[in-house]
Amino acid sequence: MTLGARLKFSLWENWRALTGRFQPKAPDETVTAPAHSAKFLDDARKGVREHLLLVVLFSAAINVLYLAPSLFMLQVYDRVLPTGATLTLVFLGLVLIVAMVVMARLEALRGRLLARASLRIERLGARAIMQETFSSKQRGGPTPAGMRQLDTLRQGLTSPATIGLLDLPWTPLFIFICFALHFWIGMLAIGGAALILGIALLNERASRRSLKEMTGQSNQFYAAHDGDLAAAESLRALGSEPAVLERRLRLREEYANTQTDATMVSADFSALTKSVRLALQSAALGLGAYLAVERQISAGAVIAASILTARAYAPVEQIVSGWRQVAMAHGAWGALRAMFVNAEAQIERTPMPIPKGRIQVENVSGAPPGATALSVANVSFAVNPGELIGIVGPSGAGKTTLARLLANATPPKLGAVRIDGARYADWDPSALARHIGYLPQRVDLTDGTVAENISRFARERGEQADEIGPKVVAAAQLAGAHEMILALPQAYETKLASGGSGISPGQAQRVALARALYDNPKIMVLDEPNAHLDSDGEVALIRALQDCKARGVSCFIVAHRAGVLGIVDKVLVLNRGQLVEFGPRENVMASITARAPSLGARPERELRP
Repeated sequence: MTLGARLKFSLWENWRALTGRFQPKAPDETVTAPAHSAKFLDDARKGVREHLLLVVLFSAAINVLYLAPSLFMLQVYDRVLPTGATLTLVFLGLVLIVAMVVMARLEALRGRLLARASLRIERLGARAIMQETFSSKQRGGPTPAGMRQLDTLRQGLTSPATIGLLDLPWTPLFIFICFALHFWIGMLAIGGAALILGIALLNERASRRSLKEMTGQSNQFYAAHDGDLAAAESLRALGSEPAVLERRLRLREEYANTQTDATMVSADFSALTKSVRLALQSAALGLGAYLAVERQISAGAVIAASILTARAYAPVEQIVSGWRQVAMAHGAWGALRAMFVNAEAQIERTPMPIPKGRIQVENVSGAPPGATALSVANVSFAVNPGELIGIVGPSGAGKTTLARLLANATPPKLGAVRIDGARYADWDPSALARHIGYLPQRVDLTDGTVAENISRFARERGEQADEIGPKVVAAAQLAGAHEMILALPQAYETKLASGGSGISPGQAQRVALARALYDNPKIMVLDEPNAHLDSDGEVALIRALQDCKARGVSCFIVAHRAGVLGIVDKVLVLNRGQLVEFGPRENVMASITARAPSLGARPERELRP
C-alpha cells in the first residue's frame, strides 16, 4: 500500500471513529510497551501524528469558515440594503447557516480529535511510565511522579489554549484580509496582534518560575503525604499525628501560595489581554466608521473589520488565559523526557530452561532503596537445590538486603546472583519471578481478592481461571491457610483493600506465605516469615518448609525464633554487611555461641536458636 493510500485509509478510519460514539479499548486491542521504555516519547509523537494532521486540516477549514460572517455583513450592507433584494438576503442567510453548522461540527470534531490524541498518549505511555517508576524505585532512586505528569500532559493537550495555538497560524490570514479592506485597518490589526503577543510573552516570563516551583512542590507534597498515609496507624499510636500534620500543612501552604501567585499572574494578564482586545476591536470599529464617512470603505466593511480584527486577536487571548496549562504540559513533557534519561533498555531475553534451584552468590554488594551506604558487601556463597538456609545476624547486619537480592527484588550494586549458572540479570524478570517465592519482612498485599493475591494476579497475565484455582488452593493448603481463608466472609473471593487491609497481620502473613508458595517455585526467600504467626501458623510454616525441601526447593529463611532455625541445614551469619560464617547448622550455631559478644548487641536474643 502506498503512503498516500495508507494516509487516506487512516484518515477515513479516524473520521469514522470521530463521527460515531466513543468506544473504549476493546479487549483484543493491544498497545504494547516499547522494547525500551524511553522509546515511548518517540512512539507518542508518531502515535498522534495522524490525529494532529486532521486537527490541522480542521483548524484550516474552521478559520476559513470564520470569514463567513464578515462576508455576510459585506453583502448585506453592499448589496441587500441598497437594492432591497430580500431574496438575496434569504440565500445569503442560508449560506451563512450552512457555514456555521459545518464550522460547529468541525469544532466539535477537532475537540474529539484532541481527546482521542490524549487517550492515545495514555495508552502508549501509561505502561512505559509505570514500568520506569517501578524500575526507579527498585534502583533506589527517587520515585518520579510520572503518572501525574502524564495527566498534566494530557490535560494540556485538550485545553482551550491548545486550540488557540492551533488557530494562531491563521491570524496572518485575517490580518491580510484587513489590509484588503483598507491599509490602515490592516495596520491596526497587525499592531494590535503584536501588542497582544507581547502581553503573552510577558505572561510566560512572569509565570515561568512560579510554575516550575509549583510542579516541584506538588510532587514533594504528594510523595510525603502518601508516606504519611502508609504510616497513619503508627503516627496515631505514637502521638505524632498532630506534629506531622503541622509539617505537611506548612508544605501544603507553600504549594498553595505558589499556586495562588501563578493563578493571580495568569488572571492579571488574562484580564489585561481581554481589555486590550476589546479596546482594539472598538478601535477597529471606530476607524472603519471614520473611513466609511470619508467614503474610503463601504458600510459593510466597517462591521467586517470589527469581526476580522476580533478573530485575529482571539487565539492570542486564548493562549494567555490558558497559558498555565500549556506551560505545565510543556514542563510535564520535559519531566517525562528527563525521567527516561537513565532508563534501562528492556532487552528481549532468550528464554531460559526451568531451573533446578542451584544458587551462587558471587561477590555481591547491595543497599536498601534510597541508601548510599552498602549494607551488604562482597558476599559469596553457594546453595544446592533442596537446602534450607537460615540467615542470622544482629539488627542492621544486612539480612533483609541480602534477602531482597536473593529474591531479585532489587539488583545488586556489584557482583551477581546466579541460578543454575545464569545471572539473574540474564533472565527476563517476569520469567524469573515465576520460579521465586518471596515473603518480604513487610507484608505487602495488593488491593484485590485473596485468590488474586495468592495467584500473583495470574489472570492479568492471561492464565485461565480453571488453571489458577487449583494452584491457589494447593498453595493455601501448603501454607496452612486454607481453613483460615474459608472462614473469611467470602472465602477466597474476599476483597482486600490497598496494602492488604481487611484482615489481621497474622492472616496477611499466611496469605503472603501462600503467595510465595504458589505454582511450586524453585527458590523460596522468606524474611521473618513467623513474625506475626501463632503456634499453629508456625507449625504450618515448618511443614511447608519441609515439603519444599522434599521437592528440592532452595530456601532462605531470615528468622530469629528456634522453631524455624531448628530445621535448617545450614546457617549464614552476617555482621555489618559481611559474611562472617556459613556452614552446617550445628557447627555454625556452636561457633556463634562461643563468640557471640563479637557479633553485636543482644546476641542471645537475635542469634541463638
